[in-house]
Amino acid sequence: MPEKSEDNGKAKFTLSSASLYHLRLEEVFRLATQAGYQGLELMVTNQEQTQSTKLVKESAQRYNLPVTSIHAPFLLAAKKVWGEPRSKIDMSIEMAQSLGAQVVVVHLPYFWQLDYARWLQNNLNDYAKGTGVTVAVENAILLNLFRLWNFSFFNSLQKLKQFEHLVFDTSHFAIAGVDIIEAWKELRTRVCHIHLSNNYLMGFDDHALPFDGRLPLDRFLRSLSRDGYQGNIVLELGPGSLETRLGEERILNNLRRSLRYCMEYYNKP
Repeated sequence: MPEKSEDNGKAKFTLSSASLYHLRLEEVFRLATQAGYQGLELMVTNQEQTQSTKLVKESAQRYNLPVTSIHAPFLLAAKKVWGEPRSKIDMSIEMAQSLGAQVVVVHLPYFWQLDYARWLQNNLNDYAKGTGVTVAVENAILLNLFRLWNFSFFNSLQKLKQFEHLVFDTSHFAIAGVDIIEAWKELRTRVCHIHLSNNYLMGFDDHALPFDGRLPLDRFLRSLSRDGYQGNIVLELGPGSLETRLGEERILNNLRRSLRYCMEYYNKP
């Protein structure tokens, strides 16, 4: 029987499909179920299987693993998927409603997306009310091009506070040199969703396993529990970190170890 994480009445531990984006989506559902995760965050990409509500729903039912959140197709590699930012958000909300997902993750605007920036600032907080879906904004990555560059509007702790619902990405804050414990204290009243991975603090988005890297994820997880955080904690890991080249047994081992680590520190007093 696959391991199952306990439902402690607080946060749920789920897996981002981006962690294994090179596999067929059905395989991602199977591995997440076998490793004991409580749900899946679907990253919508340029792979057609991720864009099909029907195919996603079939896999979710086959493995009895709910899709708890939708990551809208905002990656540059998915630029042409579902049109302009507003359309990406609308179609992601529709997919979330069909799948019973509670959260849609969206990105901050790049500096050239002036129309999207104005719309996000003026409309997002009230936009999805009545849909049963929360649209949450993720703090953005900084790019390491000989030095760190911020290409996104609103990508600071103070400016993020204007949005009612936030996605807290530990690796993205690490790249920016932001202390995740202090960021949590500053933003926790608005954070409804977490992307969790470790980072080696070398200026790259490592998506390292929770027990690797240099972030104090043990303290961070205890803070989440102590402060009564009740959203999803989504493990957004890298295929390299999961050692996918070494086969399925190694993938499952790393997925299970990652989940055990998170649950251990989240459940510590």
